[in-house]
Amino acid sequence: MRHERIAAPSGLDQVDVAAVWPILSQVAPLPIIEIEQRVEPEIHRSTPAAPDVPAAVGKMIAGAYAALIAALFIAAAGSRESVFLITICALFLVMFFTIPRLMFRAEADTSIRPSLERFLREGMDTLTGHSSGADALVQMLVVPAFLTIGVLCMAIAAAHYM
Repeated sequence: MRHERIAAPSGLDQVDVAAVWPILSQVAPLPIIEIEQRVEPEIHRSTPAAPDVPAAVGKMIAGAYAALIAALFIAAAGSRESVFLITICALFLVMFFTIPRLMFRAEADTSIRPSLERFLREGMDTLTGHSSGADALVQMLVVPAFLTIGVLCMAIAAAHYM
């Protein structure tokens, strides 16, 4: 680095940059990038959320979970605290089914979704292979149905011993 003062030549307002940074005189200037015409983006449409499951199956699942909440209310609604907890569970259930409902409303074409009869006849493909419609329906409903049956059995047993 030089420790001398660089003065601009008389009549010029610029300082010679090469005198301060000599390496810059050896660097080629950057090429000018040609600006391309603006390409219009594709219109993005939502993909079907569940194209091989009919809407009736979703209603069955929601009904099974609503029956579970009703069974919990029948079995445990003895105090204000239990009613409060069951209400919180019901609110979570509402949120649990509101999000998929909003996603299904955003679909552009709902006509590709099969009817319940076609679903039961043709089935659906899963990660583990093809399942018949009845098998897939049982897999979707087994948890809420057995939970509801279990809660009702506990309610009957509790009523019997009280």
